[in-house]
Amino acid sequence: MISYYIKLAILSLWKTRYMSLLAIIVIAVGIAATMTTYTINYMMTKDPLPSKSDSLFLVRLNNWSPESAYKNRDVETSPIYLSVQDAVNLIRHDKAQAQIPIAGFKDMLKLPTQDAVDAKMTFVRSTTGDFFSSFEVPFLYGSSWSKSSDDSGEQVTVISKKLNDKLFDGQDSVGQTIELGEHQFTVAGVLDDWFILPRFYGESTRAFKAPRDVFVPFQTQLNLALWSPNLQAFECWKEAADSSVAALWASECVWVFFWVELKGESQKSAYMDFLQSYVEQQKALGRFQRPILNELQSPSAYLKEREAYSSDSEIAVWLAICFLALCLLNAMSIIMTKFQGKAGEVALRRAVGASSVDLFQQYMIETGIIGLLGGVLGLLLTQICLFFSSQLYTHLSKSIMAMSSELMLITVVLSVLSSLVFGLLPIANAIRVQPATQLKSL
Repeated sequence: MISYYIKLAILSLWKTRYMSLLAIIVIAVGIAATMTTYTINYMMTKDPLPSKSDSLFLVRLNNWSPESAYKNRDVETSPIYLSVQDAVNLIRHDKAQAQIPIAGFKDMLKLPTQDAVDAKMTFVRSTTGDFFSSFEVPFLYGSSWSKSSDDSGEQVTVISKKLNDKLFDGQDSVGQTIELGEHQFTVAGVLDDWFILPRFYGESTRAFKAPRDVFVPFQTQLNLALWSPNLQAFECWKEAADSSVAALWASECVWVFFWVELKGESQKSAYMDFLQSYVEQQKALGRFQRPILNELQSPSAYLKEREAYSSDSEIAVWLAICFLALCLLNAMSIIMTKFQGKAGEVALRRAVGASSVDLFQQYMIETGIIGLLGGVLGLLLTQICLFFSSQLYTHLSKSIMAMSSELMLITVVLSVLSSLVFGLLPIANAIRVQPATQLKSL
């Protein structure tokens, strides 16, 4: 019986093809507008690393001025960065399962065989080998550098797939050498495609941009005194002893994000006890003269505090949903007009024994097919809109403008369900026809 109803629905769609096509287009436009907006909002607000969201924490310590508090919205809090001496001290104590300082600099990059004029300015991320395991970074070639490289500050590097394609034509470059400024670094690994959004581990202003192309050990940056004041955000309540980089390293200026990985509440509680003990020791040395405000901040809490998420995107989603409802109301009007022309057909079928349930099922299938075609067309339009959005918003990562398979399925299902709901009224009006009245007019 279902196949018979599908055959009748297809014949009806062809018979009223222009009206049916108009209803399909109206539904598709509403679905495309909604899903384009929803996809971008979903990709910008989703949990960037679900498997680690309960075990990664940003360490915050209150080493600010004794005369004035470090404030966020008039509430005293701890800076989001640590000073170099605190970052180095925490690494040396090695109390967390993984310790991940995040800093950076920029320098001229080229191959040793290239001329100086071919060098390009490149932004470099400095961290530890724990970065790659804790943030589940995939490797195409090689692996992270070793723990001994972290400890000694060896001149090794991990580069992105994009940079590897550019410098080495996509070949395995492990063991090859690149130059950063006047220093040579040996490639230890090449990253595979890696999309972590929002990218929570660094500056919130770069939460929706691609990761850096070059990674080096944090200790290497310290050893080589690599520093770019106009790149790295830093804050000081007390001037360094002099203008040298070494003096900055020894100062109370803060500029190093410091993430730790802690498994379970017991490790988290133990680490908080360690931070308490550490700060009290530093107080005895004359540092940390303000109230103790140690904090282990989750990625989502950090992004929320730094306002990485915009409320404008949520408003846009609701406006898109309103637009979809408007489109569906128009589609309902078109379907109602289409079904009004079926009065004679309904009367004839009722006269030969078809029940209201039979007619209801038949027209629901026809409406569902309209919704299905509208969903497929809407999915195509959504992909086109996302492509043009990625070309327009070039400052955002292109991975934000990509639908997952789940979102594609939701798009089609949403279209079919919406069509069925908004088709109920036209169908109810159509099957309410009195056979005797209509048969007289045939």
